[in-house]
Amino acid sequence: MDEADEPAGTAAVDDDAPAGLPETSLTRLPRAAVLAAADSRLHAGLLGDYLDVLASAADSGRRLTRAELEAFRDLGQAAAESGASLRALVDLYLSATWRVWPSLPAVRAADRAARELTRASSEPVAPRQLADALRSAGESVGAVSRTRAAASAVLRASDDAVAAVCEGYEAARTARARSEEALRRELVDDLLTGTSAVSQLLERAGAFGLRLEAPHTVLVVAGNRRFLDGRALTRAAETILREHSLTDPLVATRDGLLVCVVPEQGDLARGPQPPVRGRAPAGRSAAGVDAAGGVAAAGQARGAAPGPPGSPGSPGPSGSPGARARPAAAAGSRPPGRRRADESGAADAGFSPLPAFAPTPEAPAAMAALTRRLRAEPGLLWRVGVGRARSGVAGVRIGFEEARGAAELAGRLGLEGAVVHTDDLLIYKVLLRDREALAELVEAVLSPLRAARGGAGPLIDTLDAYFTTGAVALAAARRLHLSVRALTYRLDRIHALTRHDPTSPTDRYVLQTAVLGARLIGWNPAGG
Repeated sequence: MDEADEPAGTAAVDDDAPAGLPETSLTRLPRAAVLAAADSRLHAGLLGDYLDVLASAADSGRRLTRAELEAFRDLGQAAAESGASLRALVDLYLSATWRVWPSLPAVRAADRAARELTRASSEPVAPRQLADALRSAGESVGAVSRTRAAASAVLRASDDAVAAVCEGYEAARTARARSEEALRRELVDDLLTGTSAVSQLLERAGAFGLRLEAPHTVLVVAGNRRFLDGRALTRAAETILREHSLTDPLVATRDGLLVCVVPEQGDLARGPQPPVRGRAPAGRSAAGVDAAGGVAAAGQARGAAPGPPGSPGSPGPSGSPGARARPAAAAGSRPPGRRRADESGAADAGFSPLPAFAPTPEAPAAMAALTRRLRAEPGLLWRVGVGRARSGVAGVRIGFEEARGAAELAGRLGLEGAVVHTDDLLIYKVLLRDREALAELVEAVLSPLRAARGGAGPLIDTLDAYFTTGAVALAAARRLHLSVRALTYRLDRIHALTRHDPTSPTDRYVLQTAVLGARLIGWNPAGG
């Protein structure tokens, strides 16, 4: 006799039941439950009264009661809390269903009627046995009808029970996720604000895989829209950084910013700048930091006294000293791995405050992958601020302030699509420390430009382009889509209104500092 014909037996069940299972006095379970538990590698107690419910539904065709559904939800929660996978849990119930099906009373009765009909049809039928054969055939037809009804009831009951189990499982998993997210959010807030004891923060951070004893770098991503926890971009950033980190990073949002605490892996953000969107060109400009810590005017050496015609300092075709020709040997004499500021592919005028000549090593894989994902996000204008690598809880808090300040300052300067290290912006922090004096300088130098036709805006953009290209009139005119003559006229007009000559090294420093200050303090060219 095969297993399908075998009566429902019982088998011993181990006592290592998951915590949270409903109380039961059963010490032995039906064979179908034990075999299903062995297949799914789960405890058979997670079935509860499932087999009894199926037998009752097969006999009466009833639906599951509210109490039974609630019991199955509790079983699903217990399974989730015990660490069982949802796939294994569903397999447990479906396996128990097909295993118990042959032993259900309605199915066994139908099987017996079918066997009797087969035996009767194989024997010669005498006239006096004809009535008995017809009666057996009628019983067989009734058995088939009852089997169909039992199958429909069992499938419906199984569907309801499994749905309730999955509902309870998902509810428990959601509650667990919310609890962990609340703990994680509390950790992020305490870590970035420093409101908890260091020892507690180290222990709590370790629970999330963050080892703050080692140096960490804080990245802050700001954009034209708020970053939120759980969104696709936030999850993608966490996945990218985890793939490229030796230990787990911490990725969260705070005040609409994306904050990433990443284990230090060398020079994290010193790779080449990604293509810049918006106002800022992709290259670095002449408005950078020189060796003495001041604002460097790249191309200042080209502002020497005019020489003979055709020499590097001689006037260009327009007759203006601003339209000087660049010596042919200059490009070939650049140090390896460096590039000119005016080699950017951006066609629009823009403001690039980073150093004109900067090393361009290969970007680390993590930062390169992150910036690629940010560029792929539709409609997102972003900038990344990077703090210095530091160790400990205090180091993370200080690094966050540095990175957030760098991202905010990059936004004022119009650097969209750029990775900016806090050290790149030190000169601008110096300027902002005396905001009142900076505002006075900007107003004194640039306010006369408001008297020009069209206002001060076009002339300030002209200074932007002129300084960005290292005081090369031809390159600046190309950025502004102007002729060199028109650009020279604008420079002369700026000289007449401000009494500062953009082609003079001394006056150029004053004008460039004023333009930088206007960006930093948000000066309104239209006035008011």
